[in-house]
Amino acid sequence: MKKFINHVDHVAWLSRPENLDANVAELEKITGATLTRFVRKDMGFTMCISWEAGLEVVSPMVERTEFNAWLWSELEAKGEGISSVVFGVRDLEAHKARLEKLGLVVGPLMDDHPDSPWHDKLVLWERMAGEVMNTNIVLGDIDYADDVIPFGDA
Repeated sequence: MKKFINHVDHVAWLSRPENLDANVAELEKITGATLTRFVRKDMGFTMCISWEAGLEVVSPMVERTEFNAWLWSELEAKGEGISSVVFGVRDLEAHKARLEKLGLVVGPLMDDHPDSPWHDKLVLWERMAGEVMNTNIVLGDIDYADDVIPFGDA
């Protein structure tokens, strides 16, 4: 397994539900990546992601839930756009402890859903770590199967 350490793992955009298909299509057209759709009805959001390309688009479902209330408040306050940058760390708990020593509040542990279409490709642990320049910083301790992230020769 491989992981990004002290490096941006992926970028997540926040989309309004009515614009999700068009936003994903435009991102795919520009990048050439294919984003896989995954619906988390239990949490009230849809995500479209390409782990290979490091691109994610998240959209809250119309029906409000405890989790997607935060997504709706972000949309209402900031509009569509980059919501989060996921920064890869070696040890999520050690990084959390370091930030808490600095007086920062670190969010609850988020893990991958066992029904996700990529569950066999990675092991995912994330925590919200704060905001910088109107963008949420998420700490990611994400282990990828060897064939997920394509690297080319220079």
